[in-house]
Amino acid sequence: MTSADRHTSILDIDLPEIPDRNPFTPPSSHLVKKGPNQWGIAEGRRPSKTLLVNRIRRAVDQWRADGYPGATETTRRLFQFWFDEDHALPTGPFRYYFCQREAMETLVYLHQVQGLRDCYELITSFYEEPETGQLELGITARGDRKVRRFVPELGQVVEQDLPREDLPRMAIKMATGSGKTVVMALVIAWSYFHRRFEDGSDLADNFLVVAPNVIVFERLRQDFESGKVFHELPIIPPEWKPEWKLNVILRGDASSPRASGNLFVTNIQQIYDRDESDDEPINPVAALLGPAPKGDIHSSEPMLERIKRLPNLMVLNDEAHHVHDDKLKWNEALLTLDDNLRRRDGGGLVAWLDFSATPKNQNGTFFPWIVVDYPLAQAVEDRIVKTPLIIHQTDRPDPTKYAHGDAGDAYNEWITIGVARWREHVKDYGAVGEKPILFVMAEDTRDADAIAERLEREADLKGRVLTIHVNRSGKNKGEISKADLDKAREAAREIDSGRSRYRAVVSVLMLREGWDVRNVSVILGLRPFTAKANILPEQAIGRGLRLMRRIPRDNTQILELIGTKAFEEFVRELEKEGLGVATSRTPPKPGRRVYPVADRPHLDIEIPRTSALFERAYKNIEVVDPESFKPLADEEELGADLKRKIKLEHGIVGVTVHSDEVEFNEENVPPIENLLSALTNRVIRKARITTNCFQVLYPKVRSYVRDRCFGGRVELDDVAVRRALNDGNLLEAVASVFARRIGELTTEQRSLEVVGEPYRLSETPEFTWRRHFTTADKTIFNVVACYNNFEARFAQFLDRAEDVDRFAELAEWFTGFHVQYLKSSGAIGTYYPDFVVVQTTDDGPVNWIIETKGREDVEVAAKDAQMARWCNEVSAVSGQTWKYMKVPQLIFDRGSFSSLASLVREVERASTVAGAQQLLVGPGGDGDAA
Repeated sequence: MTSADRHTSILDIDLPEIPDRNPFTPPSSHLVKKGPNQWGIAEGRRPSKTLLVNRIRRAVDQWRADGYPGATETTRRLFQFWFDEDHALPTGPFRYYFCQREAMETLVYLHQVQGLRDCYELITSFYEEPETGQLELGITARGDRKVRRFVPELGQVVEQDLPREDLPRMAIKMATGSGKTVVMALVIAWSYFHRRFEDGSDLADNFLVVAPNVIVFERLRQDFESGKVFHELPIIPPEWKPEWKLNVILRGDASSPRASGNLFVTNIQQIYDRDESDDEPINPVAALLGPAPKGDIHSSEPMLERIKRLPNLMVLNDEAHHVHDDKLKWNEALLTLDDNLRRRDGGGLVAWLDFSATPKNQNGTFFPWIVVDYPLAQAVEDRIVKTPLIIHQTDRPDPTKYAHGDAGDAYNEWITIGVARWREHVKDYGAVGEKPILFVMAEDTRDADAIAERLEREADLKGRVLTIHVNRSGKNKGEISKADLDKAREAAREIDSGRSRYRAVVSVLMLREGWDVRNVSVILGLRPFTAKANILPEQAIGRGLRLMRRIPRDNTQILELIGTKAFEEFVRELEKEGLGVATSRTPPKPGRRVYPVADRPHLDIEIPRTSALFERAYKNIEVVDPESFKPLADEEELGADLKRKIKLEHGIVGVTVHSDEVEFNEENVPPIENLLSALTNRVIRKARITTNCFQVLYPKVRSYVRDRCFGGRVELDDVAVRRALNDGNLLEAVASVFARRIGELTTEQRSLEVVGEPYRLSETPEFTWRRHFTTADKTIFNVVACYNNFEARFAQFLDRAEDVDRFAELAEWFTGFHVQYLKSSGAIGTYYPDFVVVQTTDDGPVNWIIETKGREDVEVAAKDAQMARWCNEVSAVSGQTWKYMKVPQLIFDRGSFSSLASLVREVERASTVAGAQQLLVGPGGDGDAA
């Protein structure tokens, strides 16, 4: 391999990162700055600078660890489906990020378990008083609620408005590119099913998703139109799909809402009342809407009026940092919806959720009702977004005085550097099918025109530069100008797809949220950055933070930041939020390409493609035998005093103000039919089966309660029996007994069959790798893609082992091979082993699936068992010999092995030690080694 062929890996430069950090587990450490361009790793999670989040995190962590006590069956099923089961999409395996999981858990915990519906309650429950001063809650003479507190990062006391009383408003702070829209979809699904399945649920099945402008709306449209996000992501459990009937109404749609199950998606200007005679709309994009068609009676009805007819409503604000004052028309419109519901039934909005990467007031302080904080620094460490890297290649002073028409020449040196870096990205990312974009921030629209003209002089950018102008003044300052709106909307849709001709975009910094293009990989900042601009550094680089789609998410993607000294200093403000921004004079080249080498066909390996090992089959429920279940209560307990003492406590001071006794009798205990129906539905939800099983399950539940539940036959109409069945603990116990047995019947282990064409490693598509790698002669790939140093050392051992003919690192989903296993929770998981090896023996070739193990987790035994089963059954049906071996690092490190056979003997010896776990399995019995 020549030096020219080897790319500079991200591992070879000094980027601040946490080794082996992944976005699917809770963070246990974080980066801290120790000096100029120096970082260290601190134990523990990065503390939040918001008012409430640190204490909320601890409470939610404990709730998760305890198994979600107090959660309903609907919530438990959704959490299990979303966060515990493995999901496979056409693009490969899919998992929700921990930040998305934590956001959902937090909202559910605060609403369902803590029952918080007011910001005062939220603050008093989770505020931790700092040493720097107390927090004051008050109400002005006009009735406005305020919070007054000391903000350490500002070094001063600030006063902030609070939402009105009994308005359940919470804010979710999540970095750009971390999946806020996915969390919105999860919230909608949770609320929808909770209202459908849980008696007395106070959640909504009607929703309003609001964008600040049309560009953000266009992004939301891509996800929500026709319910796309709910069908493309694993959001709806398969057994509940018949119940999912959400009616999506977009901005411009004329349709009327249904009685329930509606999702409105629009920009805020479509909701609040405007002066229709105003020649300049609130946002220039509104001018494109035109008058409603007169031929449709419904289209003339404003969207606000249609929404007002809904019996319940949850509001989800996207890019909610635009909403910070009740006097803003945005807030006024949403408060009108709250007023409308309060007048109708006294309830108001079910919830008002604000989503933003920067939910700050105009005075620079975070909203006091933030309950989730996933900062940009954590997103970078988790590799959910690109890693910002300042490329400093010139010490030329920033231009100060120049004519606007000469901006292109005044900034020529920075433009030359930026274009050169962009060209490097074109070469490197082109190998994986991506087309990187150069994004240039100019001082104003006149500078933008001059810089665009300078870029057009480059042969490879001629006719490929998009200039987006924004309004320079007036109430629409910062919004995309009417003349350029169509270009901006088309570019936002087309650039990432590769269909667009544009390769560079020039605009002023005021081009903010909504216009997010994944393929921006170089940002060129050519303007002064002052407090007057009222722009946050995260907003400045936010246009390039989202990950490119074709680069594996496990790899670190880089956003190169090039610009004036003022731009570099401005970006470094991110370090106040904990984000390490490295500076390099030697720009890295992205990625290491991994591909099968065409002239190594003799090193190809074929792995049989087989049918699934498990399947869910909701059948055989009819064979459930209630007589086989144990009793759950004692018949003697039914004769206990049918009275219950109650006490009433003052809701504010917690003092008992009254006590009484309630006698349970025919009048106040539900009929047995209602109780048995509710119990049957609980069984259905807990067992995760479709509701069309009700007719089969109801008589079985009735039989069990009558004949077995209380240790003997009872009269179902007896008040004592009905009272006992009205107890939540007993209902839960009965549902668990049935659900456990039904789960056993609906998880079937299938006989393995060889199907279709085998996995041929020579047909593996090229992919990019940023972790460890090593070179080898006995593999079909140009390099061996390894996850850690142990795997790299093991690959080198295989390459020199005298009896190994050929091998390959399987690199998880890139090569495709996997087997199913049953998780400890009962969910079906997907296991990707490490290596496939072909060994030469006197009896012919032996195929090995090998797993290298440093640390064990709770699922290892289940993975081992199913991989061993796969090898045994494939050997039986294919005529080939397949074996499975797990190689612990301790065994590998303590020996010096010249052959695979010698390692097998050592592993086999270790597996025979008393009490040792099984490490090696092959045809002919446990421990059958080559």
